Amino acid sequence: MRSLRILLLEPDPFQLMALHQMLNAMGIYDVLTAPSLGAAKRSLDRRGAVDIAICNPQLKSGEGLALIRHLAARQEAQALIMLGAVAPSLLADLDPVLGEGGVRLLGRLCTPVSAVLMRNLLDSYLSQPRCSVGS
Repeated sequence: MRSLRILLLEPDPFQLMALHQMLNAMGIYDVLTAPSLGAAKRSLDRRGAVDIAICNPQLKSGEGLALIRHLAARQEAQALIMLGAVAPSLLADLDPVLGEGGVRLLGRLCTPVSAVLMRNLLDSYLSQPRCSVGS
């Protein structure tokens, strides 16, 4: 698989490790992992923009939604994969945020995440013409 830079926001250590290992098994090794919004922002500050961000927009602390807004406002991600069940009203609210920031919604994955479905979303990203991250 072509080199991708992925940011993974997941507060549960087990889920974070499982998703990271799943991505590694797919040949994706440039994975920025973050258990919190603060850690995600620090990773972005140090390492720069990512191709794809993966997070649950409905994290209890509101950090998933805050990260999505941050990524869109600063154009620090090309695409987004949402984890977990997402309320239709939240999707409607996020549409303009993503559109204004140029962030493409690749899809939603329920947990536990299927490696096959994750691979399908990553392949859909790779099959589209893209701009370079950070340009």
